[in-house]
Amino acid sequence: MQPFILTVAKREKYIDYKGVEPQAIVRRHYEYILHLKRVHAKTDTSLYTEVKMMAYFFKFLLYKEVKDLSRFSYPLVQELYAFLATTLTKANKPLSQSSQRLVYTFFKSFSKWLYNYYPYESPSLQIFIKSNFKRNNDTLKTAVISDYVLKQIRNALRVEKDVYAKAYITVLFYYGLCSSDIVSLKEDCLKQSAQDNKYDLYYVNHKSKEAVIVPAIEFPVYKALSLLITHTEVLRLKSSYKEIFIKENKQKEVKLFFAYQADLLNWFVKKHTIHYENKAPVHLTSNMFRRTLATNLQSSGAPIETTQVMLNHKYKRTTMQYYIKTKEEEYITEVSRLLEHMNILSNTNDILLLNSDYSEKQSLRLADGYCLNTTMTSDKEYICDTFKKQGNCYGCTKMITTPEFLPYFKELYSQKEDEIQRESVYGNSLLQHLEFEKELVGALIEKLESFGEKR
Repeated sequence: MQPFILTVAKREKYIDYKGVEPQAIVRRHYEYILHLKRVHAKTDTSLYTEVKMMAYFFKFLLYKEVKDLSRFSYPLVQELYAFLATTLTKANKPLSQSSQRLVYTFFKSFSKWLYNYYPYESPSLQIFIKSNFKRNNDTLKTAVISDYVLKQIRNALRVEKDVYAKAYITVLFYYGLCSSDIVSLKEDCLKQSAQDNKYDLYYVNHKSKEAVIVPAIEFPVYKALSLLITHTEVLRLKSSYKEIFIKENKQKEVKLFFAYQADLLNWFVKKHTIHYENKAPVHLTSNMFRRTLATNLQSSGAPIETTQVMLNHKYKRTTMQYYIKTKEEEYITEVSRLLEHMNILSNTNDILLLNSDYSEKQSLRLADGYCLNTTMTSDKEYICDTFKKQGNCYGCTKMITTPEFLPYFKELYSQKEDEIQRESVYGNSLLQHLEFEKELVGALIEKLESFGEKR
């Protein structure tokens, strides 16, 4: 196994598995890390962390004389917990809880890779069903910035004079780029767009290493970045950097910004006294901007594919599971709002009366009601946006339904219940949307049944 290099914070880290035991398992892990590096599944920094953390796992295997992972059992997982809890670091300190969790997580990821490529060498994935490290992490995964706080951030950005904070937070605010991608922006990141008086933003995704273009960016983003490009021009001439997020330290050395800018966000919040409605100070992270962008796009009715592209996710599942959260205030009010839009009629005779208002054009009968959009019946090439996006039209102002469609809605309700059971593995963020749809359909059933009783 030849040593290889990982670049961490622009420094070369040599990875050498020489002397690590047990050899058969280590050889597969070496292959696994090189595979992740080749397909750009993780950054070099993440891979370096994984290699360092898995060293503790290999110590455990050596201690337990485990030479075949296919025999790794659930009792051994319990022993792994105990081993990690009593392990000391090089600094002779106990291994932190977060580091213990990383060892377990990396072992799980490695096992899944083995299951796909070398199934006979993989442990049963059932051993990972119950974990001591599982926690209620929903708030962290789906935390979004409320509209109340967003308004304060927008107002603060308008008066902010620090070019670094203004550029960094403005890009987060409008496009939710990863922090690593923002601090890696270069002097040629802005280029004239095909649209008049607009500019495109160019950057390289830090994971896939692929070039990404954000077309026709908003003017505040262009202005903030162009100011920073001008501000750091002298520093780029003094150094070999092409990046724009660079600064001189106390020793007058030009340094690149770190990937994570928690201190900058904390400084911004404190400077502008940004707070929650209860006056408590706000805690911001860069990922909160990404989740907020995803949530707001979803709330506005944008297709999930649009949100996926905006966040530059390879898989739609990532967007749905980790980045979309139903806004609480919307979740509470949306059912009643949609029901108000819904036209529910007590009998089908009213349909005939309504049709007479449309001259010779008849309403279009759908699975869940009648569409009164006359273009849908007169133009075979036309399909309205609501129909294309939702498939189900309940909630549309052009749609009406009657008690005769009760069987359809009851069947739909059962389907939603089955879907909730089936999709539960994707996390609470998706389940919230499915629960909302089920609640809406349930409310429709109650209203339609009440009309049926009156008849």
